[in-house]
Amino acid sequence: MRTLSRRLAASAGGLGLVAAGAAGLLWLFLETTPPRLGFDDTDNPAVGLAFLRGHAEVYAQAGAALLVLAIGLTVAAIAMADLLAERADHVALRATTTFGLFGAAFFMAHGIGRLSVHPLLYIDSLNHGWGEAAYVALQMVGVQMLVQGGLLMLSVWSAGVALIGARTRALPRWLCALAVIPAFHILSVLGPLGVLPDLSALWILFLISIIGTMLWLLGFGATLLWRHDGSVRAET
Repeated sequence: MRTLSRRLAASAGGLGLVAAGAAGLLWLFLETTPPRLGFDDTDNPAVGLAFLRGHAEVYAQAGAALLVLAIGLTVAAIAMADLLAERADHVALRATTTFGLFGAAFFMAHGIGRLSVHPLLYIDSLNHGWGEAAYVALQMVGVQMLVQGGLLMLSVWSAGVALIGARTRALPRWLCALAVIPAFHILSVLGPLGVLPDLSALWILFLISIIGTMLWLLGFGATLLWRHDGSVRAET
């Protein structure tokens, strides 16, 4: 019975991770749509609203991708908690799982915000000043708070799972080592504190770490699905 439960958890976790990683990559691709169509600075509310008037479906698609990312991460966090429970310290595992669920909540909230594009355009049709104010509010709450919070929590969850997996030898060593890619984003919190130098190279590295995080999720999920017997023992 326990073996069957582990198999189900491994399958659910693998599918959740693959869905989260794929949806995350799709979301990141959709975020590049405005500059590819000539709307270079969507932080400018006038430019952003002009893009939305002609391409509202892109925001909605990004919102749907974020919802899939959130749901996949929720399933994965719970499944990994079940798979690692026998070996891991319970406090460390519960804390790590909570970070993953916080990340999922942040991404889900941002996805819902992206899906509210038509109410935003309706406000803009009533009064352009209101529309710009609503757009800026959505950008600040969504991009600067929810996205950053979601990425930070996802990075902490990834690092926590990797550390627990490496310490208990419950996950392959290569998978735990590659978790340094998503974990790198944790350093982004040092920027606002003035600890990190203001270098454009760091911004590029943080961007690469976001893409790498989604690829790591895909690799993690594929590993769980490949080990369909529910075993997550480390390779020797």
